[in-house]
Amino acid sequence: RDIRLTHTVESTTSQRLKVDVSGIRIQCRFRWEYKWTIFNGRGDGYAELNPSSGASVGLQFKSENYDTHPPHDVGVPHCNPNIRIEDMDFDGDGLGIIGGIINLFEGLLRDTVEDELESTVCDELRELGDDVFDDLLEMLSDELEEYLVVLDDSLMDPLHAENTIELPIIGGGENGDDESLSYIDFQQMESYAGEWINSALDQFDSFLGASDTDSSNLGINKFVRDNFLTVHGSLTLDPTRFLSSNVVFEGHDMLTQTTIAIQSITIWGLDSFQSINLLNAIGQYTLKNVLEMDYLYVEMAMEAEMKASSKSNAVVVAPNSSPVVENFSVGFGVSGIEIDASLFLGINAETLGNLELGSMLHSKNVVPCLLSAVDVAQFTGLSVSVTDIIPTKLEGFIDGGIDHLLSTGAEALFEMYERVLLKAMPNFFETYVRDMFNDFIEDALDVYRCPTADDDEDGAELEAYVDFRDVFLSKAEAELAGGVGDGRHGNVLPWVMNVIEDQLLATDDDSDGLLAINDMLVAPLTKSQSGSEGVLKLNRTLLDIHEEEVTGDLRKAFADNWRLTLSDLRITGLDTFRSPIKVLEPRTSTAHLLENQFNLGIANKPLDATIRFGMEVGGASSPIATNNVMDLQLSMTSVEMFAVIFATVKESRFTKFPLKDILNFSCWLSMIPVSTIGVDSNAGLAMHYLDMVLGNNAGILAKTACVSCSNSWLEDLNSIIEFLDENQFISGLKSRALSIASDLLKGDWVQGMVDRQIVAASQRCPHDSAFGSLVPDQTYPTFRGSRDLVDGILYAAFPLVQVIAVVLAQKHSNLEVGLPVYVELDVPDGAKLIDLTDLSSVAGWADMALEEVRNYLGGTTESNDLGITSMLRSLVLDDNNLLTIPIEAKGFEAGGIKLSFEDVTVIGLDSFTMFDVLEASGLNSVNNSVKLHRLGMTLTMGVVVKDESSEQAQMLLERGFDTDEIMETITVSLILKDVELDVSLLMAIDQDLMGELKLGSISNTNHIFSCLLSTIHSIGLSQFVMDIGDIEEFSISGFISEDTNKSIQNMTEAILAEYRPMMLGAIPALTSNTIRPILHDMIQVFVDDMAQVDVCPEPDSSLDGILDFRDLLLSEERALELLGRGGSPYGDLFRLLYNFLEEMMSKADKDGLSELNVLLSSLTERQSGKGGDLYYPGDLFKQDLDVALNGLNAAIELGVSDLRVSNIDSFGSPVKVLQPVKEGSSLLNNTALMGFGPDPFRTEFRLLIKGKGDEVEVHNDLVLGLSLENVGILIQVLVQIAAQPFLNFPLQDALNLQCWLATATTPTLDKYGIRDGEPDSGLVLKSLALAVAEASLDIECISCSSPLIVEMA
Repeated sequence: RDIRLTHTVESTTSQRLKVDVSGIRIQCRFRWEYKWTIFNGRGDGYAELNPSSGASVGLQFKSENYDTHPPHDVGVPHCNPNIRIEDMDFDGDGLGIIGGIINLFEGLLRDTVEDELESTVCDELRELGDDVFDDLLEMLSDELEEYLVVLDDSLMDPLHAENTIELPIIGGGENGDDESLSYIDFQQMESYAGEWINSALDQFDSFLGASDTDSSNLGINKFVRDNFLTVHGSLTLDPTRFLSSNVVFEGHDMLTQTTIAIQSITIWGLDSFQSINLLNAIGQYTLKNVLEMDYLYVEMAMEAEMKASSKSNAVVVAPNSSPVVENFSVGFGVSGIEIDASLFLGINAETLGNLELGSMLHSKNVVPCLLSAVDVAQFTGLSVSVTDIIPTKLEGFIDGGIDHLLSTGAEALFEMYERVLLKAMPNFFETYVRDMFNDFIEDALDVYRCPTADDDEDGAELEAYVDFRDVFLSKAEAELAGGVGDGRHGNVLPWVMNVIEDQLLATDDDSDGLLAINDMLVAPLTKSQSGSEGVLKLNRTLLDIHEEEVTGDLRKAFADNWRLTLSDLRITGLDTFRSPIKVLEPRTSTAHLLENQFNLGIANKPLDATIRFGMEVGGASSPIATNNVMDLQLSMTSVEMFAVIFATVKESRFTKFPLKDILNFSCWLSMIPVSTIGVDSNAGLAMHYLDMVLGNNAGILAKTACVSCSNSWLEDLNSIIEFLDENQFISGLKSRALSIASDLLKGDWVQGMVDRQIVAASQRCPHDSAFGSLVPDQTYPTFRGSRDLVDGILYAAFPLVQVIAVVLAQKHSNLEVGLPVYVELDVPDGAKLIDLTDLSSVAGWADMALEEVRNYLGGTTESNDLGITSMLRSLVLDDNNLLTIPIEAKGFEAGGIKLSFEDVTVIGLDSFTMFDVLEASGLNSVNNSVKLHRLGMTLTMGVVVKDESSEQAQMLLERGFDTDEIMETITVSLILKDVELDVSLLMAIDQDLMGELKLGSISNTNHIFSCLLSTIHSIGLSQFVMDIGDIEEFSISGFISEDTNKSIQNMTEAILAEYRPMMLGAIPALTSNTIRPILHDMIQVFVDDMAQVDVCPEPDSSLDGILDFRDLLLSEERALELLGRGGSPYGDLFRLLYNFLEEMMSKADKDGLSELNVLLSSLTERQSGKGGDLYYPGDLFKQDLDVALNGLNAAIELGVSDLRVSNIDSFGSPVKVLQPVKEGSSLLNNTALMGFGPDPFRTEFRLLIKGKGDEVEVHNDLVLGLSLENVGILIQVLVQIAAQPFLNFPLQDALNLQCWLATATTPTLDKYGIRDGEPDSGLVLKSLALAVAEASLDIECISCSSPLIVEMA
């Protein structure tokens, strides 16, 4: 009725277990037998105990010390049975006489039987304690004591096996010598798998051990919790999955037949890892693993079945009785667990590397193949320690008393053995368990062999291409999809794909359609890498392009140094994979297509990519000095990509692929033949289809954020980006970029690169027969740009230029227009500079000439145009008033695209409203101010795209044209309205160097700039201010598609509509504060470069003989017509000046006067102080002659001085001066009508005639004047000037008449100064014809001795 167990700890050496049993009721049948003298008999009987029966037994367990030793002795110091027989019946002796007699004396026998039973029970218990229990305790004590001793050092040294092992010797060294077997060295894993293996192991360790704040959130705990445990944190196992039978006990004795089986095993605490440190290479071949767990609790659901014994000597006989079934549980556990396991692994590197992939793809071969590469494996350290053992708990019996009884008994045993077990456990695992594991491993390694492809008769000659349906699909699925379906490529990859599909790619019901891979793989991996789930961080510099010191080219004008960096890439939202998703999914319609599809991003968790952009432009004087660090972000609510890859792989190469090359990408490529796409489309590797959708309907959101910006206007860059997005620019750019990328990936160029890698792969793959050989020469398709590519570049570039303009305008919108700055000129010591305020100090005519040029260019002509406009129209502008400048640069060609710069057309040079230039404002400075109604430029480029796939190309081909020969044009136009320019220049011009310039050096206009530059020591731009009233046009046309043209136009209109006032208002500050210093520095660099490269050339020394005025003054065509040489041998400067002069002389005002008069009036006023007059004071001609003729001997002095020519500006139109003729190279015709108008043409000079002879003396000093009206003059002169003296004539002598005369050829004179021989040489008046309407001669005597002259005066 009741059983009680009481456990008492008496001391450190003694514990007592008391068993109290009450209410025992037993009914039994028994056999009896008697023998007395010659009488004997036997029979059956029945007995029943009185319910008041009971017993009290005390068991005493003794130990030397329970803290260090287990119990070794058990005694029964207390035994108090109380057996009371209720009834006894005897029968079965045949007639029943004896049984009846015995029944009469039952009462007397009952006491005797009770005493005997009580005595027997105690004796049996004591005997059991002394014999059985003591033996059992002694055996257990001996077993435990073995694990309480200090172990040998060799057992405790995990490197003992490694340090003592002798590797086997094998043959086949490089020199034919034997060499040691090579095991994989875990401390040099990178030598087998590359540097990535160490990084991968670190990431794996970080993934398992990463935590947020405490150990409960270790990566391994979260992984186990999320993927294996129930919501209650438990894992339930079916024992039949790892045990051949779940029956753990079968017993059959004289009492019962008992079977105990494990129904299930439930484990708690698998997510209680406190720390984890795996796969640490403590030696070359030894790996150490340390695990710490908080606790482990195991509960086994048990089933016990008991029935009566069927043995012949059974005490209990009940053959037809039903078995008794008890379902109960046994729970036990440990806490504070620490496992330290070291494993010595001798993995044969060669054997492992030579394992064939085809074998490993069959699950039945995986373990045998891997173990076949292990020559030796043994635990060299296995220590398991716990801080506490949780007492075993049994419950679930039908009778709760049994629960209590067994649990109390278990607790008593636990109390006796706990401390000893805790001490013995480490050594137990270090010896017994370790040896058991090692024996098992050793036996297992002896039986494993890895099959090869050669073992399969059907696989011996596999020359076909792999059917991916048979690789990635199960047999049934492959057969349904059209594959062979015989499982020839194993079941590992289909199983892996199914696991991926079922576990990783399954949709979580409560996660907005997100896939399980996000929580199971992406989130923990990214968290271990970055510390945050779904976030990838690369906190390092990814790109660094810089130049510490900019060399002396035009870039120096912008900065002394610069640096561009990209760093700190951060991608968020990677844990948003959602369905549908496909990975290497074979297409059912064909054997060689693999579909791949993925989707990322959801509305509340977009995919964001942020990268840090740094831009530093340095230099104390740099106008664009800046140091900005910004975060650039692209945000997409979704990313969808679909890619179909075509690939053919040799089946034989695939199945025999050795594992040693599994990380060698070249070996994978070498299995693929070179592409035959476009021939028969049955081999190779290619992108069959590619499509990508970014942002879906929400598009792409671009943002910027300043980390540290020296330019505050960058803070508002987001507004411009939003503006571009609102005007569909970003979406258009995205669609074009994706289309171009898709075309490139599917095009011949990418295919050629793939084929090149495939060919080279065989030479880089160690197990390929072509390994190490030279790559064969072969021509592959080069990059060929398409029309779409060029169209897309133009689509992106044109608005980008406008955005840059907007950004610059924003920067300058609040700045003031800069004042003229002081520029220090670099002038050599002792240099004599031209004073720009007093050019007459250089040459008397210089100020006058400059002023006349200024007045003419800036003055208004009769047509109400400025002189500069008139001159440009006559000299350089075409009929449409445009200046077209051909560009000689050849452009460039790349990727089948030829781009050439054809010409630049300047617009608006006929719209000057003010032209005030070269106004001296200081000794070395000049101001220039101009205004134009319109000013613009059109750049014309030619483009040839060798693209036969576009619609335009197809149209040309249909018409019989070759796309390689058809050039199309691209025209970029920018036209500004109401342009004002204020420019101040400082120039240090060397007077001596300027004077030394030779006519022949500057006679070609191409050389004027370099020659003038050679006279300038230094030049600076102190002011540059530009103001415009409006932007009339900014457009591109020609090559681009209609859609692109429309998009660009819309974008331009939108930008101008939004930012026009701000841009126009910022231009003066932009040009004065930023553009000016840039131009100034560019001028310095340009001047320095020109001084070294384009020096002022010397006159052409090959041009000898007499100067040919036809070639000097006329165009090449006119010169040839007049029998000149043509070709402008003397340059084009004089030709241009003469052409300008001809234009001027041919034009007349309303009174018929030539426009030449305006110029002459201005020039003469500068010379004489009066317009139209020339005055040359002093002697012009003076000659002393000694005459001896027919008896007349006299000394004569002749002189002409003080010449004045008045009313020169009285030419009628037309005027022809210095007109070359066909009859001679030195003949010049001059035709003019002078004295035309109200005032006559007048010439006066002072004439001296002084003579003294034998009989006469004359002294006449008079002023002779001649006035002519309407004088028609026709003069032909011979001017023979030597070419070399003319070409080498220095500018400093330009006003020296003697120097000019010295260039003429010198005629031969006799002793009287008369030409001797041929008269037509040098300077000769060949003919003179005058037609005078009215003439008057007047004489004014100053001192006249001749009466006739006095009379004439």
